[in-house]
Amino acid sequence: MSIEKINAAKKALEFVKPDTVIGLGSGSTVFEFLKLLGEKIRNENMRVFGVPTSFDTEMIALGQGIPIIRPDQPPKIDLAIDGADLISKNYLIKGGGGALTREKIIAYEAEKFYVIADEGKLKLENFPVPIEVIPFSVFLVAKKLQQKGYQVMLRMSQNKLGPVITDNGNYIIDALIPKINNPKKLEEELTLIPGVIENGIFTKFDKIIIGNQKGSKIL
Repeated sequence: MSIEKINAAKKALEFVKPDTVIGLGSGSTVFEFLKLLGEKIRNENMRVFGVPTSFDTEMIALGQGIPIIRPDQPPKIDLAIDGADLISKNYLIKGGGGALTREKIIAYEAEKFYVIADEGKLKLENFPVPIEVIPFSVFLVAKKLQQKGYQVMLRMSQNKLGPVITDNGNYIIDALIPKINNPKKLEEELTLIPGVIENGIFTKFDKIIIGNQKGSKIL
């Protein structure tokens, strides 16, 4: 694992306080955070609870000894920690791992949402926007997106035949959108397409922590 991801995770750990409920995102950088959080819980006997955004995150968190509670159980989520596939000035693109819907639910519900990533996520261009759709509507949604001038592709599984299936039992369409001028408006417009569950444009976040070779910086 790159030192950049580890350094971003280390910085995020500084914001974790005892007796808090933490939204646990998904992905490789979050995995480093989960390992560090597990160590902190064991070493300091600290009491925190995690709300996972994917089955994968839940299994990793349990393996690290992080107590897990369901989204409907906590009175509030104090802090959400998650990664990103692309970081721009006023929006993120997430969903490379297919967990975008649960990630957005937790991130937008949390009192604070902190993003952790390496410097490479600041340089990506033309990264497709993941869109979770119900299977019944996949071709209709794809047609609507193509009519808007977007290139679309149904995300296919690498280890099984057929499309990727999310933790919610849905499909993922990846839409290549040439330029995002108004991310908030586009985020809302995509979700209004019938059959779309959620999209990977995130416009609500509080802090971005970027890890580098020497440490980290906050944008």
